[in-house]
Amino acid sequence: MNGVPANGSMLLRRPQVIGVMWRVTLAAILGLTFLPFVFMVITSLKDTNQFFHSFWLPAMPLHSENYLHAFDDMKGYLLNSVFVTGVSVAGIVAFASLAGFVFARCEFPGRELIYYGMIAMMMIPGVLMLIPSFLWVKRLHLLDTYWVMLLPYISGGQILGVYLLRTFFSEIDEDLFDAAQVDGAGLLLQFWHVGIPLAKPVLGVVAIVSALAVWNNFLWPLVTTSSDDVMVLTVGILRYTSRVGYLYGRMFAGYTVSAIPLGILFLLCTRLFMKGIMSGALKA
Repeated sequence: MNGVPANGSMLLRRPQVIGVMWRVTLAAILGLTFLPFVFMVITSLKDTNQFFHSFWLPAMPLHSENYLHAFDDMKGYLLNSVFVTGVSVAGIVAFASLAGFVFARCEFPGRELIYYGMIAMMMIPGVLMLIPSFLWVKRLHLLDTYWVMLLPYISGGQILGVYLLRTFFSEIDEDLFDAAQVDGAGLLLQFWHVGIPLAKPVLGVVAIVSALAVWNNFLWPLVTTSSDDVMVLTVGILRYTSRVGYLYGRMFAGYTVSAIPLGILFLLCTRLFMKGIMSGALKA
């Protein structure tokens, strides 16, 4: 008989079966990844009685007022985190882009020594710098102020940005800068009109990585701030948890509120982040 043998059809179906198994496995892993977040949202809509009697499943009626209480209690911490993160990221991007451009385009004595000295700081765990940094900010009378977070974040957060941007600026075609120089553009104008427009995807990567690092930082704000006026969300949520006690619905509503800004950042910047990676922002 003409046609494909039976064993041949089995060989053709085998890749399809393997593909289906891989998709099912990845879907299961994805479901397990999101399970804690789903549990957090479900629990945030319960009262204490529902929490104990319907631990895993949703319960009616839904208590959306938990979010009103949580936002009212945490809005100060939330605004402080938004302010500190926004100013820190702006400073990191501005100084890192300028420093990366200088290291890539300018020749000066000790350039490589300074550059690799900065990069070497990435090898030092941050916890080793905790006590020396604390003593410095204490001597400068910066404790319990916004500056105690802004200045270390901006100065320390530039290192990765300088590394990525120097690499990127070094790979830009020299003819572009020569053409700008022929038109009368100095170094700063070349930086602003040639370097920055081409580096937008890389700047996006630096901004997103820096925002996540600053927003999620817990240890440094914990040891340097004690006033609610300047306390950020990662530390303030501890006080919030102690205030609500055993009101688990309000507690989990607070956790959900604290996760919303990063979720918005992810939705808005995913395309920019992927574009930055594809453009070579994370090349070695």
